Amino acid sequence: MKKIFWIAILAVACNTAPSEKVLSAADFESKYKSTTNAILLDVRTEEEVANGKIMEAQNIVYDDAFANKLDSLPHQPLFVYCGSGIRSAKAAAILREKGYEVFELEGGIKNWKAAGKTVN
Repeated sequence: MKKIFWIAILAVACNTAPSEKVLSAADFESKYKSTTNAILLDVRTEEEVANGKIMEAQNIVYDDAFANKLDSLPHQPLFVYCGSGIRSAKAAAILREKGYEVFELEGGIKNWKAAGKTVN
């Protein structure tokens, strides 16, 4: 019984991205547009960004030094995405640890495009 209790506690503690913070393309766009002072953050490489980005996203590459690149980022709601959602989930976990409110694009720009959304 004690073992089950600790497994349940760990499962809850490891849930770093509540489902209401991981949004479909339509919900991500709607929430971003309706959130005051929101920042759209693309964590893909510069090469990936050169092939198109969402709206006026700013780019901070997710890599081993990501946490050190956040000093100048204002504490405003962040909407983060990458290519498929893996890097942005890792970036979101770091951002949440630093006190940011973070929303993630489920499936990244891949799902954004699949939903018929445009990139610049």
